[in-house]
Amino acid sequence: MKLKSKLATTYIHKNRAALSLIILIGVLQSCVSFLLPVSIGEFFSLQFQAGSSKGRLLQLLGIHFSTLQGFFLFFFLLLLVKGITSLVEQWLSFKEGEKFVKITREQLFNVQMNQDAEVFQRKAYGNYLLRYSNDLKAVKNFLIDGVLSMLKNSIFLLVGFILLGIIHFQLTVYLVIIFSVFVTGIFFLADYQKRFIQGSRDKRSNLLAFVTKSFSRFTRIKENNTTDNTISRFHEKSGQLYEANLKNYQLESFQQSIIPFLQYSMLGGLLFLSTVLTPSLLHGDALVFVLVTLMLFSSMRKILKVPGVLNKGNISLQKIEEILEQHSEPGKKITKEIVLTEG
Repeated sequence: MKLKSKLATTYIHKNRAALSLIILIGVLQSCVSFLLPVSIGEFFSLQFQAGSSKGRLLQLLGIHFSTLQGFFLFFFLLLLVKGITSLVEQWLSFKEGEKFVKITREQLFNVQMNQDAEVFQRKAYGNYLLRYSNDLKAVKNFLIDGVLSMLKNSIFLLVGFILLGIIHFQLTVYLVIIFSVFVTGIFFLADYQKRFIQGSRDKRSNLLAFVTKSFSRFTRIKENNTTDNTISRFHEKSGQLYEANLKNYQLESFQQSIIPFLQYSMLGGLLFLSTVLTPSLLHGDALVFVLVTLMLFSSMRKILKVPGVLNKGNISLQKIEEILEQHSEPGKKITKEIVLTEG
């Protein structure tokens, strides 16, 4: 699934420095989150003179402490870095997400206000309101939970795969292949779901337009004594939205529930492969390999959720861009001015 939106591509290009900083901080934060539980193994090694897979993993990374004071200094330094990077990453991500929404919202309103009345009135204006609510939320998630999440978790996952490759290269190759197959399958599932998301959005937009139209004609409806007919039509449209949402949520539920299933299926497959490898995997290496894989599950899960987020964002951006293109010449000029000003 590619970034099909010109709005998103333009924004990312013009704000690549700030977005790259967010990705860098995110990767650092993920690395610190990885090291915190791993470092606990060194505590047990120092305090109880007992080895552990986590302690061995830390030594594999070239980190070793001779005293408890050194361990606690390192541990609390990691905590400080974790707190700072988490705060900065969240703030900058939300800031860039809101900035993207602000630019998109202002482009949309400027273009619509400059449209010819004939073009604008082709639809009830209630149909356009969804572009300023649900669609903009999807646009924000598209940047934060889609693009940024995919890049920073992919980089961290690459680092994790390199570490696993040092422990056991052949098993890591199998892991990468299996994970790639799962990601491809999730992308195809998200693409198939597109029609159901679109149907749900259309029914919601129609219902919102009907409500807006009914409220604007409230006095006339009362005078013509058509309240029951209006309520009946509302119930019909509400039922259509309900059915469309159920169809969409069936696939959404399947997509969300299959992710942990795929993760542990992958782990089970790796455990099986470790029993048939030649030469056989050493006991200590097997424990460390499984431990690292489990600690990479969080990033894997976030990457597997990205296709659905990008899918919804692309649909919303496509709807918005269709409106922008209806007012081609003046709209392009306004769009360019706003992007350059904000970027």
